[in-house]
Amino acid sequence: MLRRRRGLPAVAAGLSLLIAACSSSSSAVPSGSASTAHPPGGSPATSPSCPPIPPLVPPSTTTNQPGWWTNRLFYEVFVRSFADSNGDGIGDLSGLTAHLDQLNDGNPATAGDLGVTGLWLMPTFPSPSYHGYDVTDYRGVNPDYGSLDDMRALVKAAHQRGMAVILDLPLNHTSNRHPWFVDSETPDSAHADWYVWASEPQGNNWFSDGNRYYYAAFGPDLPDLNVANPAVTAELTGDAAFWLGDVGVDGFRLDAAKYLVEDGPTTQNTPATHAWLGTLRRSLQAKAPGALLLGEVWDASKISSSYVPADLDMTFDFTVASSYVDAAGSGDAGSIGRVLAKVTSLYPTGDFGAFLTNHDMDRVASTLKGDPAKLRLAAQLLLTGPGVPFVYYGEEIGMTGQKPDERIRTPMRWNASEPAAGFSSHAPWEALSDDAAAVNVATEAADPASLLSTYRDLIRLRAAHPALSAGTYTEVTTDAPGVFAAVRSTAAETALVVANVADGTVTPTLTLEKGPLCGAPTATLALGPVGAAATAPTVTSSGGFTAYRPLAAIPPRSVAVIDLVP
Repeated sequence: MLRRRRGLPAVAAGLSLLIAACSSSSSAVPSGSASTAHPPGGSPATSPSCPPIPPLVPPSTTTNQPGWWTNRLFYEVFVRSFADSNGDGIGDLSGLTAHLDQLNDGNPATAGDLGVTGLWLMPTFPSPSYHGYDVTDYRGVNPDYGSLDDMRALVKAAHQRGMAVILDLPLNHTSNRHPWFVDSETPDSAHADWYVWASEPQGNNWFSDGNRYYYAAFGPDLPDLNVANPAVTAELTGDAAFWLGDVGVDGFRLDAAKYLVEDGPTTQNTPATHAWLGTLRRSLQAKAPGALLLGEVWDASKISSSYVPADLDMTFDFTVASSYVDAAGSGDAGSIGRVLAKVTSLYPTGDFGAFLTNHDMDRVASTLKGDPAKLRLAAQLLLTGPGVPFVYYGEEIGMTGQKPDERIRTPMRWNASEPAAGFSSHAPWEALSDDAAAVNVATEAADPASLLSTYRDLIRLRAAHPALSAGTYTEVTTDAPGVFAAVRSTAAETALVVANVADGTVTPTLTLEKGPLCGAPTATLALGPVGAAATAPTVTSSGGFTAYRPLAAIPPRSVAVIDLVP
C-alpha cells in the first residue's frame, strides 16, 4: 500500500512518491509515473533483514521544537526589491504580505504556490543605506518598509500559511550614525566602550575619529561593536528577545558571525567569538525555546561546521553552494560528491544551510549564462541534496544579476507589465534586471516546462519525503566521471540520487560497499526520464550493492531519484 505522511501536499503528476523503505508490502505506482523492475538475478537472501517501519510522523508545524527547521525550504527576501504596496517605488512589508499566497497559500492540496516554509528577511531595521546592514535602531522598522505593526501583520500571516520568519540581524557592527556610536565618540560618555577604540591604529581596518581610532572590519560606516562589554551583550540579547517574544519571529540569520570578537591580530573565528555566540544562543533559547540561530560563517566547511551545534543551530555552507554551481556549469562531477560526503560528515544531519547564491554573490542565472538545462540541473542538485535549502528571491524564475551589489538585488519580476514588471506602479528604486520580459512569475506559472514549475515540483517532492529533506548521505561509487550518486536514508525511507552533470547521456555502474539497504527491493523512478524503468540492486550482506545499473540511460544535465522498496 502506498504511504504518505499526513498533512503534506501531493507531488505533481510525473513525480512518483518516495515510499517507506524496509517495508514488507509492495508499492502501488501513481498514474503517470515510471514502472518498476525487480533485481536482475542473484539472491537477496544474504542481505540484512528489514526492521519494522516506524510510524511516518508528520514534520513539526510549530517552531518551538528543537530542529524544526530541518525539513523547511527557506526563501531569502530583500524587502526593498520584492513588492511595493504604496507606489513609491520601494518594496515594503505590506507588499510582501500581499504576495505570501504565491510563496505558500497555506493549502497543501494546491500546487500553484512555490511551497516555501520559511522566510529569511534581509535587514528591516532603520538604516541610512539601501541595504540595511548598518543599523541605527535594533528595535525599529525601516520607515521605507512600514511600521512595527506591519511587521507583526506579516509574521502572523506567514505563520497562518505554515511559514516561519527569521530576521537578518547584524550584531558585529552598527551604522556610524547609530546613537550609541555618536555618543561613543566622546571618550567619557555612557557608551564610550561600546565600540573598539584605540589611541593608535592596531593594524588594518582602523579609522581615525578626532585623535582616536576605531575598528571597523567592513569599512568606516560600519564600526564594530565591542561585544566583549557585558553591557553591549545584555542590550543585544534584549533586542533579539524583543523580536522573538513581542513580534513573534522564529529566529535570526546572524550576519558576519565569525568576526564578532577580535583577539589581537586574529579577527576571525576566535575562541571568544564561539563562546559569545554560545552564550547568546543559550540566553535566547531560555526566553524562546526553539528559536533558530543561523550563522553566516563564510569559510571552509571545517570551520563553519565548528560552530554547530554548541554555538549556533546552523551555519551556511559556502563550499556546497560553489560545488553545485560549478558542477552545473562545467559538467564535471569530480569534486561535488567528495564535497557532499565531507560536509555531511562534519555537520549534524541537516544542520547546514544549502543554497546556490545569495545577496552577496552574482546570481546563478548569470553565472550559468541563462542556460535553461544548467539552471534546472542546479535546482535539482540543491533540492535533492542534503542540508536545509535556501532559495534567493527571483532565483526560481531565472533572474540574472552581476555585481555591483545593487544589480544582484534588483526588483522582483511578477509579470510583464510596465513600468516595473508588477513590482510597483512607480519607477522602481533600482532598475529591473537585464532580462527578457518573459522572465517573470505570471508567464512562468502558466508554463509547466518553465524553471518556476521545475522549482515548484522539486520543492513539493522534497517536502513530502524525509529521505530527501532530512536523510543521511552515503556516497556511492560510480564509474562515470560526469556522475555522482548517493543514498539518502531515514528510518522510514531510502532513495538513491544519481546526478549526471555532463553533456552526454550516460549509463553508470554503481557500487556501495556498505549501506542502509535491506531485503530484496524493487525500484520506482521518483524523478528522471519520462517512461524510463528503474532497476533495483541485489543487496549485499553489508547493505550495499555492486555492479548496479539503475537506469538504461540518464540524460545529460539531469538528476534521477530512485525509490528502493523491499
